[in-house]
Amino acid sequence: MDRKRTETLTRLARLAGLKREAELARLAAVARSRARLQEQLATLRQIEAPLDPTEATTDPALVGARLAHRRWSEAQQRRLNQQLAMVTADWLRQKPAAAKAFGRAAVLEELTDRAQDDLRAKAAKRD
Repeated sequence: MDRKRTETLTRLARLAGLKREAELARLAAVARSRARLQEQLATLRQIEAPLDPTEATTDPALVGARLAHRRWSEAQQRRLNQQLAMVTADWLRQKPAAAKAFGRAAVLEELTDRAQDDLRAKAAKRD
């Protein structure tokens, strides 16, 4: 009975390990998407040059171009912020699932180790 219990625990530990790896991979993919969006937002905010008041009075075409760029930039930031919000929501939803899978795998590995230690101890007593 103990050997069968140990074998069952070993199989369950392997399955839990696979589930853990799958959940962690899914979480990592979402985290990479999130980091990429955050980087794009930061880059977009960095490249926006402020309007210089001296240029505004001397070159109306430059002012018009900068205003058009600012409108485009703000639209891009809104779009990226919306995507970031959706990806962050996914990340927050996936985080507990990954933690749960990680915990299950750790507990099953510990139970498997204990069961194997018990089997070894019983085998040593018989010898």
